Amino acid sequence: MKKNLCILLISLCSILTFGARGEMAYSVETVPNVYATNRTLHVSDPIAILSASTTTEINRMLTQLEDSTGIQSLVVMLPSIGHEDIFEFSHSLFKHLGIGNKETNNGFLILYVADQRKIRFTTGYGLEGHLPDAICKRIQERYMIPHFREGNTDMGMLEGVKAVVAVLDGSMEVSDAQGEDISGLELIFTLLLILGMIVVPIWLIHRQKHTCPRCHKAGSLKLISQSTHKLSRTRTCIKQTLLCSACGHTVHREHINDSGDLDGMAGGMFMGSMLGGRGGSRGGGGFMGGSFGGGRSGGGGATSGW
Repeated sequence: MKKNLCILLISLCSILTFGARGEMAYSVETVPNVYATNRTLHVSDPIAILSASTTTEINRMLTQLEDSTGIQSLVVMLPSIGHEDIFEFSHSLFKHLGIGNKETNNGFLILYVADQRKIRFTTGYGLEGHLPDAICKRIQERYMIPHFREGNTDMGMLEGVKAVVAVLDGSMEVSDAQGEDISGLELIFTLLLILGMIVVPIWLIHRQKHTCPRCHKAGSLKLISQSTHKLSRTRTCIKQTLLCSACGHTVHREHINDSGDLDGMAGGMFMGSMLGGRGGSRGGGGFMGGSFGGGRSGGGGATSGW
């Protein structure tokens, strides 16, 4: 009886451990932390989904990024995470490993799940301004998903990581990464909207100022004369005479213009740098095992499927 029970439990564990296609379903705790063994390793790929050459190149790029900016990163390639949601899994994994510096939270994680056909970017609090959600999504859609759909996982991961590194090290501007997001029609609509926000209020003010107070016909008041009188060094009086083209009513207006004393308006304004704090201490040294700095994810990132 006990023997049969043991066999049943082993069978049940096997069913839970392997996905529908016979692939091992990894948990947060079973994902290999390759960085802990060697700080130049940034690709955790336990069943070798990527080729050796691609893994080597990604490791090289991400090690160079960490050396130059202090940003810690990890690429995780998994066959399956079972029925886990990729969003929740990535944040749990990020927290479990503590990717990034504890003070600056400058870490990012790229999670690839084969059986779900999904890719997830997760960023630390400190990188959300440098790698916003829209840019994460754009990198996935432009550089990765087309290759994944063709079955070329190596090229998709290589191009995606290269784009992320380019944004983070400053060699690619954020505007360049998102430039194709706006179609020609959307660009025209955006420009018209901005133009409308400027022109319409001006037009309404002009319309109101030129509405006759007697017949209330909009835009009927026409300026027929204007004079300016200086009251003091900083004050002037502007006198206007307007005539209604509809009813002939005459309107006289006076406006006092106070320009103020400009001599004492030298500002002490300054602009703080919004991009500071990219650098940070990194764990480990040389080729010895490193440790992530205890960073946290900030909820930023993006998920795409193919």
